[in-house]
Amino acid sequence: MRRHCSPIPFTRVVLITALALLVAAAAFAETGKPGFEQFLKIRTPNGVRLLDDGSMLALDRPDGVVQLYRFVPKTPGGSLKPGDTERIQLTHFPDGLSRYTTSRDGKRVILHHAWGGNENTQLTLLDLTAPEGSNTSPILANPKVQAQVNLWLRDDSGILYTANDESPNDFYVYRYDFATRKATKLVAREGSWGASDVTKDASRALITHAVSASHTEIFELDMASGKMTEITLKPADGTASNDAVGYMPDEKSVMIVSDYKDGRPRLYVRNLKSGKVSEPLRALRAYDLDGAGPNELRDMLAVVANQDGYAVPTMYTLPGFKPLPLPAEMEKGVLGIASFLQHTMIWTQSNARTPGLSYVSVYPAKGGPPVTRQLTWAEDQGIDIASFPLPELVKYTAFDGREIPGFLYMPPGAKKGTPIPFIIVYHGGPEGQSRPTFSATYQYYLTRGYGMLFPNVRGSTGYGREFEMADNYKGRWNSVKDGVDAAEWLVKSGYALPGRIATFGGSYGGFMSVACIVEDQERVDRGERKERLFGASVDIVGIVNMKSFLEKTSGYRRKLREVEYGPLTDPEFLASISSIHKIDKIQVPMFIGHGFNDPRVPVEEAMQIAIALKDRGLKPRVFVAPDEGHGFAKLDNRIYFYERTAQFLDETIGAQTPAAATTTAAPTN
Repeated sequence: MRRHCSPIPFTRVVLITALALLVAAAAFAETGKPGFEQFLKIRTPNGVRLLDDGSMLALDRPDGVVQLYRFVPKTPGGSLKPGDTERIQLTHFPDGLSRYTTSRDGKRVILHHAWGGNENTQLTLLDLTAPEGSNTSPILANPKVQAQVNLWLRDDSGILYTANDESPNDFYVYRYDFATRKATKLVAREGSWGASDVTKDASRALITHAVSASHTEIFELDMASGKMTEITLKPADGTASNDAVGYMPDEKSVMIVSDYKDGRPRLYVRNLKSGKVSEPLRALRAYDLDGAGPNELRDMLAVVANQDGYAVPTMYTLPGFKPLPLPAEMEKGVLGIASFLQHTMIWTQSNARTPGLSYVSVYPAKGGPPVTRQLTWAEDQGIDIASFPLPELVKYTAFDGREIPGFLYMPPGAKKGTPIPFIIVYHGGPEGQSRPTFSATYQYYLTRGYGMLFPNVRGSTGYGREFEMADNYKGRWNSVKDGVDAAEWLVKSGYALPGRIATFGGSYGGFMSVACIVEDQERVDRGERKERLFGASVDIVGIVNMKSFLEKTSGYRRKLREVEYGPLTDPEFLASISSIHKIDKIQVPMFIGHGFNDPRVPVEEAMQIAIALKDRGLKPRVFVAPDEGHGFAKLDNRIYFYERTAQFLDETIGAQTPAAATTTAAPTN
């Protein structure tokens, strides 16, 4: 029986939340192992920028809220290791920073900050040369507007940024000059626009127009006249995803990463006068490119390829695209280029046992391998993170024969053939990808005896355009089937037992987490299986009603999301993929978490499913954080929610319950 849920009064959800949290507040049993709080406090400063005096800027959260800090060596030219530096806090925003960006000379910093997770990012200038108390001034201060710095002018005299100040649904491009402290509108067209690069004399800029995840247009803007010339790479009868990497050294050609030829994002060079297109890196044709970026001098280029979820960098000269040696310290995982000034590259490394450490590599002027040193170290809270297990790349066959990749994590001592409780984690997006990065949260579950599987269902990025678009609109439920097929594979392969598997996900992953419970029950109802595979579900800021989600999400997101999920003009289809209309199929315990200020997936999504389950006599656990948005950014909220999530999983699929003392124990439903 399908049931429509109308908007729910918040007071009812508050009561449900309070009752649920009282139930969830029971003390954890002593295990002799580090607790969740200890794991969640593992951290590494990130967003690193080295300054000329040897100090370092970085984002950190020693008090649980992300702020900007300056790390100053205690001795001139000394080490940046913890204990060898003085950490000076530069910002004190109640809800922290989302990001920051610096001028090339390191004198100016632009801070991005918002209130309570609402993502209406404000821009504030921090002058590192001015005395404290008089060193900040607003660039954009409007709590109803979202702004983002795109790039700095090459002489540091100003920035190009985007904002939706004139139309809440459209992002225009502006130029801000520090000398005049004035903003000039450059692009004012309907849609989401942004700037990717600018010429040295600031006369021309590369402008992008995001229509959807699979449709991006590129233009060159004449800054004086406002004339826009389209340079998009696209097939004659279709669209393509394009990313403007930047101008070539002579500024007569541009580099573009595009999937316009055969669905693989590759690097191309387009001559601006003739339109001729060449492909300089044919050796990388087998992989999607995560991205590419030139250094400040435009004589080097860093390129990162997506190889089955691993991020693998390569380096080249410009304009000749000759290979350069990589830093020897790079270990397999997800590697990213944080900044590339002159011949100094700051890069990050993340894998299951490396928590986003930052390094600096300096390339010698005469060529040869770079000299590399470490910039950040993990605050490991006394936990041996080097012993954390690495994942295995696995692939399983979906219902229609399509191959689905994923990452499988096994707790220490566990073996295939001896079933254990499992958590299947679905990524957000939907055009996202689960990748083998560091997660203290997931490593904690592994220490408690859970296995974890991260499937990259159809619709994920990293596997070509056709795979990415395979879930669009009418194909949406096929991705849900892929998610349930992951559980089928775990059981058939001897990793898990029916009823001892949980769904887990945030945002679109939250949609998947709930929808997979529905599909699982429908397979039982159709007689395809005798029993359910899932025994619990964790839904974090997830979508349960596509129609209400599209109606209430921020206006600038609606058009992009309708391409993925289906238009509001097709309400019958939207209802068919909405778990709220199949609420009778949800017969397993649920834990629902949401931020009250979420601008992407409004909190009403959590309200609807909580009330609908309550009205059916079920007792979902609910946590609504009043000071959060699309997820839980503050450490105290993360600890509160995830500790109770661990208890919920123990009580349902049971890694730590007496019934689960042996891995072959019968499921408890």
